[in-house]
Amino acid sequence: AVESTQSTGGEEGTRTCYRCGEGFLRLVKCRVCGRSIHTPRCVYGETNGDIIVTATSLRCFMTDFVWSCPSCENLLGLLSDEEMIDLMENFENLDVDCDARISLDDFLKYKHRVFKSQYGRSMEVAEVETAVEEFQRLDKPKTGMVDWWCFVDARIVEKLSDRPKSELVACLSPLEVAEAKQFFKSFDADTDGKITLREAEKAYERWFASLWSKVLNCSDSLTGPKKNPELSKRVGEHVKVNVNIFMEADLQKHGTVSWAQFLREQSIYILAARRNAANLYKIAPKPEELEIIESETNYESSSSFSSSEGVLREEEEPASEGG
Repeated sequence: AVESTQSTGGEEGTRTCYRCGEGFLRLVKCRVCGRSIHTPRCVYGETNGDIIVTATSLRCFMTDFVWSCPSCENLLGLLSDEEMIDLMENFENLDVDCDARISLDDFLKYKHRVFKSQYGRSMEVAEVETAVEEFQRLDKPKTGMVDWWCFVDARIVEKLSDRPKSELVACLSPLEVAEAKQFFKSFDADTDGKITLREAEKAYERWFASLWSKVLNCSDSLTGPKKNPELSKRVGEHVKVNVNIFMEADLQKHGTVSWAQFLREQSIYILAARRNAANLYKIAPKPEELEIIESETNYESSSSFSSSEGVLREEEEPASEGG
């Protein structure tokens, strides 16, 4: 995710900041569009002082997390006017007390009303619990309130997934397509342009064995002595689930998945991955990040962080997602 003036490859836009046009150190590169921007100074200005987004860009520069720039991360730009209006109407329906935020009480009142209209009875305990879980999925930062942006983050992928897959493929950037192509090639052992069920199984076995070896802090793999039954069992479970999902792209049931089929099926996941997890979950900046941000911008930290979503809490980023 890092580019500097010492870089010799790539286009000019990756060696200079797209905001200020200068090319000195601490440039963070967007994994979607390939443009680079200075962090934290220019990211802070680009986002009108959004401290969470600024800290995320700085964290990605200092680690190996991939990063999406503010423009690419904002999936709203992919929606049509009709899709946007539909999202707005859904939000307004859920915002029962019209305070521009959805509380759990708002959410349950709306669910009770719709349920009674459809089924002619009140929701039972299990159905209420299901509704509460749905609200909790909307409330990713766990503030107890869901504002417009939090609602959009939770619903926009569902909205995009309603489109024909060919339209989603057209939304992908050249860099995203190239990255997906490399992933496809890593599965295609015989390089015939198609992935069989066995090739998918072997690829996922290698990947998950490597992953779990690191997680469980052991050197065993599926290709060596099976000294760790727990490792083998967990790898096998994950391989089976992911292979089944992968082979769903084989709509004609020929037993193989072509590059075109693979890209169509993966397009919605690739678009969803544009969002930076730290921004999505409102991860509070770390003290060392704030120190750098304060020294290079006009930001002044305080004892607590607040935003339109509520009070931000110090917490770890989800292990399954990048910066």
